[in-house]
Amino acid sequence: MKPKPPPSQPDAVRPPPPSRPGQADHEPRGVLTTMFASRGPVSTVHFLVHSDMGELRREAQARGWMERGFDAVTVPWLELHWTTDGWKTTHVVSSNDVPCPVVNGTFHLAGCAPGTEVEFAIHVGLACHAPGDTAFARDVGELWLNNDGQNFRQTTR
Repeated sequence: MKPKPPPSQPDAVRPPPPSRPGQADHEPRGVLTTMFASRGPVSTVHFLVHSDMGELRREAQARGWMERGFDAVTVPWLELHWTTDGWKTTHVVSSNDVPCPVVNGTFHLAGCAPGTEVEFAIHVGLACHAPGDTAFARDVGELWLNNDGQNFRQTTR
């Protein structure tokens, strides 16, 4: 069997067609927003949780992790518990959900229209590690970030 010779003139490279008629005329939607669209309106709140936050470092210190030499603290998971009606109805968005609705401190809230005021608290998982061994957690814990019991409030975007 002979290999097929290459074409004398390669086909022109064309951009992919829009997935919906008229889509090219509009702003592109975020991938997560598109994924959650089947659940109704989608909006976001922003709250960046990271291992150098004072609250997380104080918790690690209180658990004795620092004095034992386990000063590498990570956040393996987090959950945003939120409401729009004074906690009559509670919603939870978890970093363990698939697709993950939490990206770089931005929480995607399915079923919540932009411009809605939400009240929320964040449940954070913590892990401590020996220096140079971030794969193995020496101890784990959890903590609530809730503005000293007052919860946080944001207007969704």
